[in-house]
Amino acid sequence: MTKLSVLGLGLRCPEQASHRCMEALRQADRVFLISDNLEKQDWLRQLNPNFYNLMTHYALGKPRRDTYQEMADQVLACLHDGGNAALVSYGHPLVFCDPSRLAIEQTAQSGFQVEILPGVSSIDCLLADLRVDAHQYGLQIYEGHDLLLHAVAVDARCSQIIFQVPSLGDNTGGWVAGRFRGFIRALAEKLAQTFGEDHEVVLYFGSNSPDRPTRADRCRLKELHLVEMVSEYTLWVPPLDYQSLPPELRPREEPVDLELAGTGLLWDDRTQETTDLLAGRAVYSLQPIAELPQAQIVSEFRDLPEDGQPKLVLFPAHPCNSGGVSWARQADSAGLSYRIRPSISWEDGVYCDVPLDPGLLGFQSFPSGQEPPEPVNLATLLRLPAASRNGARYWGPASAFQDEPQGDSLALYLPGPSPRPIENAPFLRALHLSAVERLVAFLELNEPRLVLQKNPSAKMWLHAHLQLAGREIREALAQTDLSQLAPDGNWSLYLLDHPEHPLAPYLLLRMRCEEALESVAKGISLEPLAGWIKARR
Repeated sequence: MTKLSVLGLGLRCPEQASHRCMEALRQADRVFLISDNLEKQDWLRQLNPNFYNLMTHYALGKPRRDTYQEMADQVLACLHDGGNAALVSYGHPLVFCDPSRLAIEQTAQSGFQVEILPGVSSIDCLLADLRVDAHQYGLQIYEGHDLLLHAVAVDARCSQIIFQVPSLGDNTGGWVAGRFRGFIRALAEKLAQTFGEDHEVVLYFGSNSPDRPTRADRCRLKELHLVEMVSEYTLWVPPLDYQSLPPELRPREEPVDLELAGTGLLWDDRTQETTDLLAGRAVYSLQPIAELPQAQIVSEFRDLPEDGQPKLVLFPAHPCNSGGVSWARQADSAGLSYRIRPSISWEDGVYCDVPLDPGLLGFQSFPSGQEPPEPVNLATLLRLPAASRNGARYWGPASAFQDEPQGDSLALYLPGPSPRPIENAPFLRALHLSAVERLVAFLELNEPRLVLQKNPSAKMWLHAHLQLAGREIREALAQTDLSQLAPDGNWSLYLLDHPEHPLAPYLLLRMRCEEALESVAKGISLEPLAGWIKARR
């Protein structure tokens, strides 16, 4: 049967590509790649020269949704021609990858077979690089706007991983560092309600290129909106009273006494760098591996011999969700150098089986015995369930979901509500704090379409252009047949839905000026607008 394989190469390719992924690439009739990295393309060409780079569908000013749909259409066309296709992205194929999601949905609707193979995601790299103990404490994962808009109960017992914090408030795609600090401040305020404003957090950037090193920058929640952001930052908020290890980012090639790596869900899910580590060091494992009979079985850190030889310890799935951080703490106390290698996690398997994008829809994972906050507003994984729950399904490490508990089940899966409840107070707070910045961003995008007269005072500018926008709208509407423009008489909604109309920018200018004036009356600074006016004199 014609099949689509949706694959992830890992954040860093080729070292984080799994053996299962590489075999699927070799067997595909055609490979569709989502990456502009030339090294990845050269590596992929050696596995399967019959590939097409979907990045050619991007174009300046072209809506992203149109680009993603064209990518999915290319994949579907191959399937309709009778060929097996592989759709490949970096990282995990379902972590912030809209083309994969569209292709999966439309392939299934067309009756073709779909397989989704997990990859090492940016989440997996964050866990490893920052030594995040997901085994003992659990995780909550979501996107920044999601946390501001939906009624997600932030659990102080868990690590919080929050995507796209630097671009909060930006819907233009033209990211500028520090532009919407009000949104970041509102996010920090919401988190501070649970953790306190002096709680230390880490902004993490996981490198996928030798040209840009991985970064881990610390600050306190009350300082978050003042940090100079990198566009790819992900925010990690440790649990309260967390026994944290310092995130010293060792070079990946630096020799260490102890390598802590994972096997993934299956032995064939091991990464290429884990395979490379098997040579030249003693190998230990927390569980028997049929394909690696020479590995010595250990259950505790103290089982390792003190012989001064470099060692590799293999954990089930990802080391950080199977006890590896505890081993790292003990190695630290013993004065041993160590490194945690990112691997495919249990959570990665769940994203594939649902399927689910944890960045787009949120996800939380809890250790055995830790109950999620009620009500459950995110898709949830509970390790080693003690009892059945209505509407829940069980998940095993190498199996699809089962309606009934299985002997080898590792976790209980609870779907979150759909639609999720809205809690808009933090989002409205963010809009208020960023009203002036939102006006400046709008002006930079639309200035050529507007008649803008410069004024020396930002406050005078606001009042003058509020009147200008109102006058332009009144004069245009006086010469317009409203029944033709909007049969229901709601011309403002019509213009918002038709940004190409010459009147639309003036309606948005009026709205942005009104928002900015309202915020200024509450004490928000006009400095961003003053700077914008000064730059254009």
